[in-house]
Parts: sequence; C-alpha cells; structure tokens
Amino acid sequence: MAQDAESKELLLETLEDLGQEDFKKFKFYIDLAQSKKENADRTDIAEVLVNRYSKNAVAETIKILEKINNYELAQKLQIKGVNRAPSDSISLEVQMGKFKRELQENLRAMYCKAPEGNTERSRQEALESVYIKLHISRGVAGHPDKQHEVLQMEMRGQDEESIDPCDIFKSEMPLRTMVTVGFAGIGKTFLVRKFVLDWANGTTNTDVDFIFPLPFRELNLEEEKRFSLAELIQHFMCHSKAAIEMLKDILGRLQDLGKRTYQSSSVKILFVLDGLYECRLKLDLSDERKERLDVTQAYPVEVLLAHLIKGNLLPCARLWITTRPQAAPDIPPRLVDGRTEVKGFSRSQRLDYFRKKFPKDEEDVIKHIQKSRSIFIMCHMPIFCWLTATVLRDYWKHGKKLPETLTEIYTEFLLYHLGRSEERGDQKPTEYVKALAKMAFRHLMKKQQIFYESDLRESGLDDPQVAKHSGVFTEVFEEVPPLKKYQRGKMFQFIHLSIQEYLAALYVMMSLFQDNRNVLGELPMHCEQTSLVRVHQAAVLKASESEGNLDLFLRFLVGLSLQCNQELMGELLKAPKNFSHSNAETVRLIEQQIDKNSPEENINLFYCLKELKDESLLKQIQKYLKELRFHDDNVPPAIWSALLFFLRASDEAMSCFELWKYAPSEKGLLMLLPVVKASRKSVLHHCELSKKSCEALASVLSSSRTLSHLDLSFNDLRDDGLEALAVGLAKPQCTLQVLGLESCNLSKKSCKALASVLSSPCSLRELDLSHNDLRDDGLEALAARLAKPQCTLQVLGLQCCNLSKKSCEALASVLSSSCSLRELDLSLNDLYDDGLEALATGLAKPQCTLQGLK
Repeated sequence: MAQDAESKELLLETLEDLGQEDFKKFKFYIDLAQSKKENADRTDIAEVLVNRYSKNAVAETIKILEKINNYELAQKLQIKGVNRAPSDSISLEVQMGKFKRELQENLRAMYCKAPEGNTERSRQEALESVYIKLHISRGVAGHPDKQHEVLQMEMRGQDEESIDPCDIFKSEMPLRTMVTVGFAGIGKTFLVRKFVLDWANGTTNTDVDFIFPLPFRELNLEEEKRFSLAELIQHFMCHSKAAIEMLKDILGRLQDLGKRTYQSSSVKILFVLDGLYECRLKLDLSDERKERLDVTQAYPVEVLLAHLIKGNLLPCARLWITTRPQAAPDIPPRLVDGRTEVKGFSRSQRLDYFRKKFPKDEEDVIKHIQKSRSIFIMCHMPIFCWLTATVLRDYWKHGKKLPETLTEIYTEFLLYHLGRSEERGDQKPTEYVKALAKMAFRHLMKKQQIFYESDLRESGLDDPQVAKHSGVFTEVFEEVPPLKKYQRGKMFQFIHLSIQEYLAALYVMMSLFQDNRNVLGELPMHCEQTSLVRVHQAAVLKASESEGNLDLFLRFLVGLSLQCNQELMGELLKAPKNFSHSNAETVRLIEQQIDKNSPEENINLFYCLKELKDESLLKQIQKYLKELRFHDDNVPPAIWSALLFFLRASDEAMSCFELWKYAPSEKGLLMLLPVVKASRKSVLHHCELSKKSCEALASVLSSSRTLSHLDLSFNDLRDDGLEALAVGLAKPQCTLQVLGLESCNLSKKSCKALASVLSSPCSLRELDLSHNDLRDDGLEALAARLAKPQCTLQVLGLQCCNLSKKSCEALASVLSSSCSLRELDLSLNDLYDDGLEALATGLAKPQCTLQGLK
C-alpha cells in the first residue's frame, strides 16, 4: 500500500506538469466511460492508473506520455521512478555517477599520452605537452576535390573563424550526427584525443554523461563477431563486469524511451567513430526503413554500427564521425546534421609548434621554414611539422645548408633514420629501405595504403618480425591497429601517405640506376641506359591520368633527378658511370605538357619545376606583368598557367584578388577563374565583363569554399548577365556574403532575379545596386522578398536608382516587418518630402532595426 501511495503521488506530480491540451490527449488513452473521462481531473486519473496497473502504473504512464509525444516528461518520470524505488536498490543517478567515474579514469589512462609520428608508447609524451591548437572550421564542401590532398592544402586559405575543440557540437539546430573531415595527417585523431581527454579530466563538455570512442581501425578486427552495444563498449573500454551490467540497464532504458532526441534526453551519450576512411566493415546505410532493435541483443558489428548511425539504435545518443574527405559521401546527407573540417595548423599555430621544438637561438631555422612556401604550406599537417622538425633539429648546430624543397626534406628524413639505424648496429637497413620502396611503389599504383605480412614478404622482407626491430623500418612504417588478444593477420601502413609516395619515387630511380628498368611501363633495354627523361615522360602521363593521386609522387620523382639529391643518397641512389641527364630536358618536357593543359591542371607541374629549382617561367611571368602584356591576345598558354600559379601561391592575391591589376578583360577572368574560386575576396570592377563571365562565375559561386566578397561593379552585365549569376547565388553551397553590382546596367528584371535569391536560404549580407536604373517597379519586386523572414540581407545600397515615393512606401513596409536590414543607402534619388514621410512611417515602428540611413 505504501508503494501504491508513493506511485500515486509521483503520477500526480507528473500529470500536474502537463498542459491542458496534453492532459486532454492523455485522458484519451485511458479506458473510461466518456462522461467519467470528461469530468476526471488529474487526481482521478492518477488514482485510476495506480488501481488499474499497480506496480506497473509508472511504466504505463510513460508509454502514454510517449504516445502524445511528451518525451521530456516521460524521461523525467522514469528517472524519478527509479530514484523512488525501494532503498535497497541503487538509484540510477548513483549508478551513472559511479560508471562515469570509472569510464573517465579508463579514458585518462588511454589518452593521456600521444605519439608524434610513429612513437612507441613507452616513448610517448603527455598529450598536453605536444598538442597545439588545431584550425577547425564549420561546414565543408559536399564533394571532395579530385586534386591531391597536398595540392588542395597549398591552394586553400585559412582565414575563416576557427572553433575550439570543445565547441564542435555547438549549434542553433538540433544535432545528432556530426561529421568531421580532414586530410591524412592533419590532426583528426589528435583532435579526438584532446576532446576525450578534456572530458575525462572534467574540464570541458561537462554536460555529457558518457563518451565512448570506437576507432574503425580496431572495429575492423571484430567484423566476424557479434556484440550487444554494451558488450562492444566493454570490449574497447575494459570496464568491470558490474559496470557493464549497469550500462546495459541504462542503454535499455534509453532505447525504451523511443524517439528521444539528444537535446531532450536527460542522459547524454556521445559515440566517437574515428577514421571512417579506414572502415572495412560493410555498413549498409542506404536502407531508410526504421527498425526497432533490441539494445540488449547481440548483432554483427557492422549491423550494430549501421543502425547506430541510422538512428534505429539509441536515437537519443549523439555521434561524432571523423574521416578523410573521400569517404565522407559514404554517409547519406539525410543522416548528417552538422559538418566541420580539421585544417591542421594555421600560420600562427605552425609557428607555435616550431617555437616549442626549437629554442630561441635557432629562430633562423623557423625563418627558413617560413621562407620556403612548399615546406611551410605542408606544415599545415601536424605530422609534417614533426617530420620537418626531426630533419632540421641538428642542422643549424652543424652549419649545414638547410633543405629548400620537399624532396630534400624527405631525403634528409630517410637519411636521418638510416644513420640512427647504423649507429645502433641494425642489420641491413638499406635492404629494408629497398624492400619498403618496392612495396610502396607497387601499392601506390594500385591506390592501396594498407599492407599485410604477405605483401612485406613479396617485396623482399623475408622475416617481417626481424625487420620490425630496425629503426629505419619502425620510423616510416607502423603496424595498425594496435592488436590486442586476437592473433590474426597483421596490417601495416606508412606513417603518412607522402612517405609512401616518396619511397615509390625512390624505387623508380633505383630501378633505373641499378636494373636499367623503367618500371612505369617501358620494357628493359640492355643495349643502352634508359633515358631518365623517358621515365619522367611516363610519370607525367600517369600523373595526368590519376586525378591527383600521383601528384606528389611526380614531384618527388623529378626532385630526385637533381644531382644534389643523388649525392645525398650515396650508394642507395648511385647513377651508373655511363649515365647522363640534363635537367633542362625535364624542364622542356614539363613546359611542353604545360602548353597542352588547362591553367588549373598545371599547378602541380609548376611545383615540379620548383623541385627542380627552375624559375624560368616565373621570371617570364614577372616580365609580362612589368610590361602589362596580359592585355595582348597572343599570350602563350604556359604564361597564363604561370600567372595562375603565381597568384594562387600569393597570400596577398588569395586574400584579395584584383583582376584589373593583371588582365582586366573577359578572357583574363576566364583564364584566371581558379584564382577567383580560391580567393576570399575578388574585385572584378572595370573589366569589360558580360553574360559569359556571369555564367562562369555562377559555377564558381556554387562550388567555392572560400569566396565571400565579389565586386562586379562598372561592368556591362545587363539583366541577362545578372540572371545567369543568380543561378549560382541561389545554390545552397554558395558562401558569398558581399556582392557589389554598382553601375552594371541593371533594371527591374534583375531585381526579380535577386528577389528570388534573397527569398531562398542564402548567405548574402551586403548588396550594392547603386547607379542602376531599377525604378519603383524594380524596388517593389525586391522589397517583397526583403520582408520575408528567410532574408538575411543587412546592408543595401540603392544610391541613384531612379526611385520615388512609391519605393519609399515599399521600403516602409519592409522596415515595419521583422526584417534584418541594418544599413540603407537611398542617396541621389528624387524622394522629395512625401517620399521621406512615407519612409518615416516604417522607421517609427518598434520592429524597425535600421541603424544607418543615407
């Protein structure tokens, strides 16, 4: 009886929290005569529930609350019900607190140390001592580029606002699944480590009750096993049996609550699925059917994960998935609520890293790194910072000439570890290099980055276990994942894809020098030495067909043809006595290919010239700029490509590209369109642009990740040009915030096109339409959309647009609505007193938010 009284009191508290409409819905599900149902108050209903269901009254009440979609009250009741259970049972809150403390202790032990490069755990340092804040931005492009990852980094700016790791999930919209992308070695796993460790230490995200990190590289090993969700967590987190039993209870209760959201759930759980690109499980995410799974039952790992991602399992749990861009489309957009991108180190963060590594008296080393753009850009990647620091650590002390190219950095990195291996007395280190180079090349051509013991043996490593004790082997190669108790086939990978690409290029050179073979496709020639330029020719062709996959490989290959790099390698890369090669031949080959390609396709070829230390085309570009010869119609394609490379490599041009300084014409714009796409601000005024330019720019607007400011003023675009541009502006991918269209010969028709853009979800904040003949009809068409709540425009320029009182009346209507306008320029229009009086009626409204008026 005492228990019934407690239940009745608890149910009455809950029913009193129901609004009148929800209470009417609740009574609908109670089986009473209609007259009794209508007259019953909350006390009556609580008594009916207890009398009818006894000890199950709370559970039945929860079911009814869920039927009327009041999930929040349902969960509150469940928590209260558990906490009011007999005193000999442990309350849910106490259980959760105990489990959380155990979980945090385990995660602190797992994540307190971190590797740099391929560091054994015994030599790893505290995460806090090696972690440098990463550059993280919100939102990413919908599809990955087809360029090599390194080239994409070199061509992208980093001026967007960076978010703190602890703020990744901050969002105005409900958010269940967050996908974070980033290139190889950019710091995704370091970010996860930092996020989890900070939570385990109780310093950030304290509202989260449980975090469960599940790396895909380790999940792969369990593909043939079955687990319940709690058992899978136990497998990776190593919790006590009692804690897991409690976790099963918590997960079961949460699953029973049905379509609860993370925001409304009183128990906050985050699953971290790190490294989707490494996943070998068959995750079927295409099926949109909603199935109800039993959270206590065992399923194959791939089924368990698929239903967790699809929300059929624990819809109230939050997911964080990290991946490389290529694998991001594997998750259907309908399952993704938010996207972020790890962009590695910003400029200042790179300097912070090197200041940690080098004392103040070695500041010249840091200045040298900054001076070499190829090297400094690569330092976006934390792993490349570590590699560079490893190479340069002793350079300044010994007065050696500092490396200037990527090839020199990677050559010195390899030689550094070869030297350390020899100092330790390791057996056959150069043989291991040759075997790894052979394997690197063969698998790079197959686009494979994971290797097995059989692959090592095929490449000449007869005993992989012995090789693992060689320093040169362990410093460039690693076993993945960290295997635990199951003795299964082991997997390996190079510590970064660029190491594999460098060693693959080294194998091509070794095969040519030692075996007189062109492994890129030419049959052995025993009568004479195979020409290196023929090898380069085959490599250029393969790289052009690889959609960027062989770009860095090609750079390393031409770099290794330099005599200075061959001399560094000594016996490992010693050319035959009868071998001769002129770099001028390779330069001519590359320049011929540049003439055939489009300007954007040539970017990597210019980086190849940098590896050859050839500046001939860049000197020509400077001559053309000095003589203003880009106005001519007979500018060679190679020079246009050189200008494109010059501008894309310029921080100043990427910040603000001004076309009139270089080639103020429609042809100039079309040739340099990739610069506009990559810049943050493009000023294209007074450049004789037309509809054709607008069509090209529309494509840029729908695909650029960075362009936020575009000035097209003083071009004869006309209405058909503006309509073409509006197609790109209306795309959801468009990130443009400021658009200048002063004196572009626009009319009412253009206003209608812009009105359509403004009424769709767009990013435009500032629009200048001054000195266009819009007239009242045009302004009215625009005003109809300015008043829409979707419109986010804050600054509007309408100077000298032939407007009158009628326009003022339309604008007054806009200002009296809840619009977003903050600044408005109406100067040089014949508004007269009656026009201003009409405008004043809108300005006087309390809803008006205008702060500046001309």
